[in-house]
Amino acid sequence: MEQIKKFLHGKGFALVLAACLLAAAAAGVWAVRTVRDELRQNLTDLTNPSSTARQTIPEPEPDPDVGLEEEELWLDLPDTAEQAANSVAGVPQPVPGSLSASSGAASGSGSVHEPSALRTDSAPAASSAAPASTQPFSGRVLNAYSGDELVYSKTLGDWRTHNGVDYACAEGSAVSAPCSGKVTETGTDGRWSSVVTLEDASGRLWRVCGVSSPAVKPGDTVTAGQKLGTVGTISCECAEEAHIHLEVLQNGQYLDPAKIS
Repeated sequence: MEQIKKFLHGKGFALVLAACLLAAAAAGVWAVRTVRDELRQNLTDLTNPSSTARQTIPEPEPDPDVGLEEEELWLDLPDTAEQAANSVAGVPQPVPGSLSASSGAASGSGSVHEPSALRTDSAPAASSAAPASTQPFSGRVLNAYSGDELVYSKTLGDWRTHNGVDYACAEGSAVSAPCSGKVTETGTDGRWSSVVTLEDASGRLWRVCGVSSPAVKPGDTVTAGQKLGTVGTISCECAEEAHIHLEVLQNGQYLDPAKIS
């Protein structure tokens, strides 16, 4: 023990101190090298960041939901506004006077005609035929068809429906057939006085009331506008001025004569 104490008080102490200094120096050198290597790596990453990004960031995988048709669609789009304008300029322009330029109608197998009121060419031959119906007299309408609405009767002094149209005219004037058809009845009615009834091609019955001196008889065929007789009187409407009362029935139902053509 005494020898160890003597050694430490002598050369031993110097040797231990030298060993500690060497160990500290070695540790310092190792630490400096480590820091230098890290700084060098950091400088390399800063000067060339793409290399690190390629190593750390994975490549994006293709989206399976995007089909080939969508990719081709984007590839076919024009790159510039000039190319788009050129593609529009390549569309053929309508020829002046053609159907698409004049009428604006869509293309198709059907034909387009101007309204009859605007056409200047001659009408078909069928249009020159007699109209399906006409007024029995060219005078003004005295009383219109009322339908379900009640109107006041000057003669009877009550409110009732008016099932026909009254045409004002002078007594003794000629009465024309309102339609083409067959005469089914000529006679006297207690309320409507002298009546001439016609049946047209559609089976409708036209009752012309107030016709005196009939010029036709049952079974005759007449055309629209043909004379049926002259204007007389109507018993149930005698308080009105002279007129002709026209009724139209189909399957027992009254129709508005003014709306039949």
